[in-house]
Amino acid sequence: MADDGELIAGLPCWRERHGSGFSISVTPTGELVESLGLGEGRTNCNYIVSITSRGGGHEADGYFVRVGRDLPYYGVTRAKEQAASRAAARADIGPQVFYASDGVLVTALLDGRALSEQALQEATAQESGSVLLNAMCDTMRALHAVPLPLELLETVDAGAPPCWAPPDLQRWLAYARKEQYCRLPVVEDGYTLLPMLEAAAGHLDPEKDPPRFCHFDLLPDNFVRANRPSDGGECVWVVDFEYAAAGQPLMDVAILSMGASLDAQREQVLLQAYLGAPLTAEVQRRFRALKVLAALRETLWGVVAEQSGSPANSGGESE
Repeated sequence: MADDGELIAGLPCWRERHGSGFSISVTPTGELVESLGLGEGRTNCNYIVSITSRGGGHEADGYFVRVGRDLPYYGVTRAKEQAASRAAARADIGPQVFYASDGVLVTALLDGRALSEQALQEATAQESGSVLLNAMCDTMRALHAVPLPLELLETVDAGAPPCWAPPDLQRWLAYARKEQYCRLPVVEDGYTLLPMLEAAAGHLDPEKDPPRFCHFDLLPDNFVRANRPSDGGECVWVVDFEYAAAGQPLMDVAILSMGASLDAQREQVLLQAYLGAPLTAEVQRRFRALKVLAALRETLWGVVAEQSGSPANSGGESE
C-alpha cells in the first residue's frame, strides 16, 4: 500500500484536474467493501481517492484507482484493459476514464453499489423479469455493440474460424499442459471436451457471427447498480475489463449465469431477457454447452493461479 499510495498521489491527473491547492487521501478498497458495496479485485489492487480543495470542501466526485501489472500467465495486459475501459466509457456503460498509463487506471467513482449474487437471483425469480434485469440486459447489449478497439482486435486470429470459447481458455489449457498439471484430469479432459462443446453450442458463420466486444468476466460484482438522476430508474454500469476480448456475446451471458449459480428457471429468465425473444429448445440446448465452457474457463483460471504461484493480487507472477 505504501508504494502504491505514493505512486497514486504523484499522478499528474490530479494537478491537471484540481490545480495545486488540494490534498489527497488514498484508501484501499478493502477497508470500504461494506460501506460502498464494492467487489474485490483478484489480480489488481484497488483504491478510493478523495480530493480536498484548499477551501476544505471535498470534490463532488471521488475517484477509483486500479493498480496492476501485466499478467502473462492469465493473458492480462493493462494496455488492453485500459483500451476496453475507454471504449466502455465512450459508450456510457462504464465509468469515465481520467488517466490510464503504466499499469494505473483512474476512473470516476460510480455512485452505486456492486451487484450481489442474491440481487441477481431475485431479479430473475419472476418469469417476467424485473426492472433491474432489464437494465442489466440493456447494458450487456450495449456492451456487445461497442466498436472493438485495436487492442481487442489483436486477440482475434484472422486465419482461424470463429469459436465460442474465450481466447484465454485455450491459452490457460496450453499452460496447464506445458506445466504438466495433474492434480485434476482437467488437461486431457479439456482438450477432449472443447471440440465437443463447440459443436454442441452450434456452428458460427464468419459473416453472421463476427467477433464482438465481450467482457468475459461478467460476474455479478462487475456490475454496478445505481439510480438514474433523470427519472430515478435503475441504471447499471460495467467495470473491470481485465479479460475483455473479441468473442461471442452469449458467452458473456453464460459466464454471468454460471457465476451467479442460477438454476434452470432463473437462467431461462435471464437468457430470454437478454435475447428479447421466447426461447426455443435449440437455444436452450446450445446455451447449456456454453455454461460448461464457462465452468471450464473458471476451473482453468484456478489451475493457472495454482500452477504459476500467482493467485489473486499477490503482487506479481512467479518467474
